[in-house]
Amino acid sequence: MKTFHSMFISGALALALAGCGDDYEPPPAAIPARPPAAATTTATAAPAAAGPTYVYSYNPVGKRDPFRSPVDEIKRDTAQPGAAQECTEPLCQWDIDQLKLVAVVTGDANPLAMVEDPMGRGHIVRRNTRMGRQGGKVTQILRDEVVVTEVITTADRAVSNQVRMELRQDVARDPAYDLFTGKNWEP
Repeated sequence: MKTFHSMFISGALALALAGCGDDYEPPPAAIPARPPAAATTTATAAPAAAGPTYVYSYNPVGKRDPFRSPVDEIKRDTAQPGAAQECTEPLCQWDIDQLKLVAVVTGDANPLAMVEDPMGRGHIVRRNTRMGRQGGKVTQILRDEVVVTEVITTADRAVSNQVRMELRQDVARDPAYDLFTGKNWEP
């Protein structure tokens, strides 16, 4: 068995060495056509025999400038002071005081909350959701409250106002309706 392995390995090595010869010629399509030279000397013919050189040219179209800070691009994309940001989301129709925090789901990387509008419809809210007439953003979702930050910009400065919406437990319980008897159940 050892002789078979050694013969197999030596045969594979012999084939590999035979395939590594210096007589490789590239296919004819890969050789670029050279214009005929009228009078060449041996000094000028030596660099031409080395083969064609590839010249790389950089095209910056669609690429970020590597020497410019990405922070400058972020600052440029943000709104300038005095420019009004219009909020088109459904929760921007009402003031934050009119909205009611109904439920909060935490313990996840992306916590969420449910806010009820004055019409009784529930809306799912996550971080960076816009709400309120001032176009505030949800910045934090905690266990029993949601923090909304409103940024009011003037020509002189920008003022941020944090509004906290707390989860309130209803004190008055609705009486349970017994489907079997058809009467309200009172404890």
